Amino acid sequence: MWRRVKNNLDSGIDKIKWFSSVLAERMKVEFSVIKLLQEREKKEKDRAEKMRLVGERVFELRNHSEKNAYKDKAISEAIVELERLDAEIEEIKKKASEMSNIEG
Repeated sequence: MWRRVKNNLDSGIDKIKWFSSVLAERMKVEFSVIKLLQEREKKEKDRAEKMRLVGERVFELRNHSEKNAYKDKAISEAIVELERLDAEIEEIKKKASEMSNIEG
């Protein structure tokens, strides 16, 4: 009888250890996804700020018909930065999606 109780107890302990290791790994993944989503949010705020700057600069140039907005240095630099941020945001979204779909 004691042998049976000990075997059941050992089996229960093994299941608890397995569950806790699976839970710990999943928590690591979830925290990594949260960090990526925070990074994405920061980049989206940076992107919104660049868009605001482009809009302000275009508005400033509205009365200068001799000046092409795309040739303006501030606007062209902001557009390059926006393209870079868009690529980074997409990469972060892809990583977060891949990480959240991992199954243990």
